[in-house]
Amino acid sequence: MQPPGFHPYQPGFPPPPRRGGGVKAFLFGWLISGFGATLFAGLLVASYDDLSKIGLRVMYVVFALALALAVGSVAGKTGGPNPATYVAPALLAMAATFLGTANGYVFVLLDAGGTDILEAMLEHEPGAPAEFWWKGLKGGIALLGLAVAGGGVFAVGNLVGKRQRQG
Repeated sequence: MQPPGFHPYQPGFPPPPRRGGGVKAFLFGWLISGFGATLFAGLLVASYDDLSKIGLRVMYVVFALALALAVGSVAGKTGGPNPATYVAPALLAMAATFLGTANGYVFVLLDAGGTDILEAMLEHEPGAPAEFWWKGLKGGIALLGLAVAGGGVFAVGNLVGKRQRQG
């Protein structure tokens, strides 16, 4: 029982600040990651005629870094200072770096040869998009992109979340 006239927040004092929401960080991370993966696949289709293997690798790492900055800043802003809220957005960004490249490969096949080539590829080698991601990016670069995306989201989210708490 509370004493008469007791209020959890006395007049003149603001309520404590909200801590942030992991659900918001997840949803916005999912939206930005999906948009980023689609955008990267579209860039691959638009530039596959002029893109060298080194250009592809550089573009992949730059994409992973840009995605980490975008997803990390939104996750830090919506998730607050709690580092546990950056885990799911980091995993989503890692998945988006992989899916952007693999889907870009599929879109390039569709653009270059139509549905017949895509159907033949999927019938005989259904794992070809993932194989392109691994072999086309030379394994180490593929893993570097995943590390940049995941670690970058966590680092940027942590910085933005701490600044939000201070400011």
